[in-house]
Amino acid sequence: MPSARASTSSPAGSRRFNREDIVLHAGLFSLVNSGTTPHAAWTEDLLALGQVLDDAEFPYRLIRGTDGSPFLAVDRALGVELATVFARAFATEPFYVKTVDKRGTPPQLLAEGVLVPYPRASIFKLFRPRVSSSGSLRYGARSGVRLELWKVGKDEIITPVENVLMRNRLPIAEAIDAHIEMHGRTWPTFEGMFEPLVSDVRFDIDIVFSWVDGTALEFQRARALRMANYVVGEGDDASARFRQIDELKYALRSVYMYAPWIRHIYIVTDSPRPRWLAEHPDVTLVRSEDHFRDVTVLPTHNSHAVESQLHRIPGLAEHFIYSNDDMFFGRPVDPSIFFSPGGITKFIEATTRIGMGDSNVSRSGFENAARVNRRLLRERFGAMTTRHLEHAPTPLRKSVMTELEAEFEPEFIATAASRFRSSTDISVTNSLYHYYALMTGRAVVQENAAVKYIDTTTYQGLKDMKKLLKKRGVDFFCLNDGSFPEVSAATRAKAVIGFLGEYYPIRAPWELGA
Repeated sequence: MPSARASTSSPAGSRRFNREDIVLHAGLFSLVNSGTTPHAAWTEDLLALGQVLDDAEFPYRLIRGTDGSPFLAVDRALGVELATVFARAFATEPFYVKTVDKRGTPPQLLAEGVLVPYPRASIFKLFRPRVSSSGSLRYGARSGVRLELWKVGKDEIITPVENVLMRNRLPIAEAIDAHIEMHGRTWPTFEGMFEPLVSDVRFDIDIVFSWVDGTALEFQRARALRMANYVVGEGDDASARFRQIDELKYALRSVYMYAPWIRHIYIVTDSPRPRWLAEHPDVTLVRSEDHFRDVTVLPTHNSHAVESQLHRIPGLAEHFIYSNDDMFFGRPVDPSIFFSPGGITKFIEATTRIGMGDSNVSRSGFENAARVNRRLLRERFGAMTTRHLEHAPTPLRKSVMTELEAEFEPEFIATAASRFRSSTDISVTNSLYHYYALMTGRAVVQENAAVKYIDTTTYQGLKDMKKLLKKRGVDFFCLNDGSFPEVSAATRAKAVIGFLGEYYPIRAPWELGA
């Protein structure tokens, strides 16, 4: 049964839907959601609507919107009849309609038989609200299936807005019927409507996570033994850099929930398999000996070294995304946020400046690498980099990394051989690759992504997590474990685990027990 937090059911509600999987939440009858992602919910609703229309032999078309998403189009003259069809079919389903082209219109149950509450309304969202048992994850009209009512005349079709292929006026003679296979069904549409477009990102995209289980005793002993002979920069010896509380599990859940177009997940680690991770065809653990050019430099405790060898991962797609276990997808995103249709990568600059001065042993490895990167790029292109990259997933291409390695081979070799961060390291993923690609025409700056950085060891960071959970208004966020904490490790761990469990309650199929 759903928890009391999700359910505010009343006698009226129980009379309307006599089902245990439906609760009244925020004024809407909602399906209790324990395992459905946003894309899966949209697909389920689209299939349900298509089945009802087909069973009723009701005329409609599946059309591709300007955002790429399919939607349903129906003759406006059949609006009343359509409302009746939906009311009968969804008498026992919490299916709602919300008017899009008139603001402030509340959702209405399709079971009530009203589809068009205002005479000029033409665009709607049809959806079944879904809510997690805790009430923290909700799908509503934004995840709904779009419905448009078109004016179909003798000579032309008039649409409320343009779609991906049509202007808002289409001569009947040009409306050639066709069919498309999608989601296991055959849909009526127009000729050419779902042809691949020059604006589509059509190539495979993988994602690579680097991960270290710093809580493993074997790792701690080995690192302490090797570190005894090294001098490291500010913060580089902090336990926070390797501490983990299963963030990786939720980082992977964020991919499952919000980036279903990812082909494969690679986890680069020399730590034991996470206890929650099952064998699964979509996830591969990659050991250092599997992708380092020179295995004699191993073992390593240097993330810069690991990142310099990513392009050598066996089976990795040409186009891939690199991320850490403290970086998360915050809402549904499209491949175009990372790549252009031609494979140009899009990286996110931070507002933080690299600053003045050269690298030295007293700086952190992060700050030193940015300065080494800057020097190399200035020598190569005669231009200076000034900004760090955001703490967010970042796109790369294997071929460009291979070229970059050939261009700066001594630096790649030295960094790969550096077992701990040093003042001479390059940082390929932040940001040598991206500025090199920018200067050679293979990258651009992504200026439209919404990102959030949270230091979870500060009191402000704990407040920011609560706000983020409520709004869910960013594409990516980072929950960083600062090296100079204000709150205790136990307080921080409890807050982060609680937040991640609420933000990502949907288990991924590669989790044990899923």
